[in-house]
Amino acid sequence: MTRTSKSEIEAAERSCRPEIDSAQAAQTPKAAFNLGVHCEDRGDLAGAERAYRQAIASGNADHAPKAAVNLGVLCEGRGDFVGAEEAFQVAIDSGHADFAPMAAVNLGVLRDDRDGAERAYQLAIDSGHADQAPKAAVNLGVLRERRGDYVGAEQAYQVAIDSGHRDMAPTAAVNLGVLRERGGDLEGAEQAYRLAIDSRHTDRAPKAAVNLGVLCERREDFAGAELAYRVVIDSGHADQAPQAAVNLGVLCHGRDDFDGAESAFQLVIASGHADLAPKAAFNLAVLREGQGDLAGAQRACQLAIDSGHPLAASCAREMMTELQRRSGASAAICDRTP
Repeated sequence: MTRTSKSEIEAAERSCRPEIDSAQAAQTPKAAFNLGVHCEDRGDLAGAERAYRQAIASGNADHAPKAAVNLGVLCEGRGDFVGAEEAFQVAIDSGHADFAPMAAVNLGVLRDDRDGAERAYQLAIDSGHADQAPKAAVNLGVLRERRGDYVGAEQAYQVAIDSGHRDMAPTAAVNLGVLRERGGDLEGAEQAYRLAIDSRHTDRAPKAAVNLGVLCERREDFAGAELAYRVVIDSGHADQAPQAAVNLGVLCHGRDDFDGAESAFQLVIASGHADLAPKAAFNLAVLREGQGDLAGAQRACQLAIDSGHPLAASCAREMMTELQRRSGASAAICDRTP
């Protein structure tokens, strides 16, 4: 992302100020808003606040609510939550088609009281805004889950799913799947996960496929689980593909498919994933030890140790000590053999 240089910001400020100082009402709100953005970019938050407040005070139909949203975000970032709420409320009260729903979503995130947050999200949902309404519906679903209102959460997620939003619909589908799975509705969970998978969303579809694989394992549908995991592995997703490969390795190991397990763990190790590669290396060590390949197990242990992973490295060190002891004992026995 290319950032605006300091000289460009200062030049923009100089071009904005004559408009602000003039009596041209149609120009002033836009210039004040732009100045606020430029002040924020260079870290002059006090100047940004002054400029945004001037734009708000103008009452301009577009720039006043836009400035109110920016001011709310600015205040929230500084820890001034009262000021943030007041600014978001200004934007909401404007009734602007875009900025009122945006402010409502932001207010919902900001509010500590869950009733107030729910009211804010509902405002955004009721607006029918193409982007903000689905986002608010997902947030409302999460909020209701935390409150133990699982029926209400499912309803909110369904609103987001029905919107067909490219990001929020698959996000809601994954959340709905998790919600249903926790409630024991495995069939309903599978339906939700498949909705997310069918969306082909870059992130949510692989996540849903991993979840589906785990669900299939719970149902002892091991062929279905393997298929789901392989779909994710083939996607090459930076996080979900290694997770699916770990799961597949454990599944294969449990079914005595040792070659399949080794191949899966090696895929994870090759990915270099900071968290999962060391864990896969340790799993591979356990697999090889069980097959009597102590030298191979030590090599896998060393990979986990070298990673410095807080859990995998620690477990691998303990295992390595035992492997070295056993290897030494085996060598001594061999030395005594006539």
